[in-house]
Formats: sequence, structure tokens, C-alpha cells
Amino acid sequence: MRQAILQMKVQGEYQLAGQLSGMLASLAKSLPLGDRPVFVPIPRFGARGETEYRHFPHIAVNMLSKGFDGDSGSGLLLKTHRTPLQTQLSDMERLKNVDGAFELSPTAVDRLCGRTVVIVDDVLTTGATVCAATNVILQARPHQCLYLTLARSRATIRSGL
Repeated sequence: MRQAILQMKVQGEYQLAGQLSGMLASLAKSLPLGDRPVFVPIPRFGARGETEYRHFPHIAVNMLSKGFDGDSGSGLLLKTHRTPLQTQLSDMERLKNVDGAFELSPTAVDRLCGRTVVIVDDVLTTGATVCAATNVILQARPHQCLYLTLARSRATIRSGL
């Protein structure tokens, strides 16, 4: 799994994204998704809409929304500014790095209020990104907010998240 994620993210082998999205869909079957969940990808800075064909969370959201009779939430969560890569940051630096990095689009509240929202990302390391995204999404008052990732890093597993 680690090798496939690295090949996709670092080496740009995006043909793996479809296969990895299928694996994520299998994991999602165990979640209490309810009726018509909204799958929201962790966005990249500057991403506006569903044109992110080389960004795993967007690819996975498209597959998940079709497979679970849900809605794609691409473009509902926006990244407001460019942030340094998280990979070389400490846990505290990661939290500061993504603090205030997300906002809701003007249509997000209407589309998320009262619904099950599933945040989709590739890897969970410290949880800083998913926490920052969740805090913003909760402003829309969803019924529940879940997250779905392909993998957890070794640091995450050791911490018990």
C-alpha cells in the first residue's frame, strides 16, 4: 500500500488512483453513511471544482459518490492559501500550518446541512488536516462528519488515532 501511494503522489502514477479508490470504496462499506452522503475531498490550494483529475481525494470522491448514491462535494471545501508540505513538520507545526487554511464555498452550507459528510484524503498522519477541515465543515451543521483515508502513517498508529 505504501509503495502504491508513494508512486501515485511522488512519481505521478495517477493510473493507480482508480485502483486505490476502489480499495477506499471497500473500506467505506463499513461506515454508517445513511441516505445520500456527501463526499468532500481535502482540496489543494487553487482547486475550484471537479477538475482535479490528478489529485487522489477528488478522484476517490467521484468514485465514492457514484458507488454510494451520494453527492460529490468537490468545490465545497476550499483551501484559502498555499501551505508548506506537512511531511517535514512536527505535530504542533502541522496543526499551525493548516489552522485557518480552509473555508466553505458560498453553496456549501445548503449542500451539507443535515447530511452525512465524509471527508476524503489519502493518508492520515497526525490528523491536523482532517481536524482543520472538520472544524470548518461543522459550521455547515451536518448530521455527522466522518473521514475516510487510504492509510494511516506509522506515527498515527503509534498515537492511537
